[in-house]
Amino acid sequence: MTQTAVEWLLQKLFETNNNTNDAKKMDINKIIEQAKQMEKQQIIDAGNSCAIKQHIHNEKVNKMTMDEMLEFANTQTVTFGEQYYNETFNIE
Repeated sequence: MTQTAVEWLLQKLFETNNNTNDAKKMDINKIIEQAKQMEKQQIIDAGNSCAIKQHIHNEKVNKMTMDEMLEFANTQTVTFGEQYYNETFNIE
């Protein structure tokens, strides 16, 4: 199974901090689970957002003339994933 970036980071932090007492480890486990749930929701939201935008995009492309499609193909664009990330996390 593929490990997410959050899982990898938390595993590395936990490995370097494995000398903590049991109470702190329980708090760390709660934080890890919260981070995983947040990331899961972000991935779901990204997929949903991109799927909707792809559908809208396909509808527009279906109505383009050949010249419009050629012009569009030569235009540098931001992917739906990049657009979602920039909008969600306020990146310019």
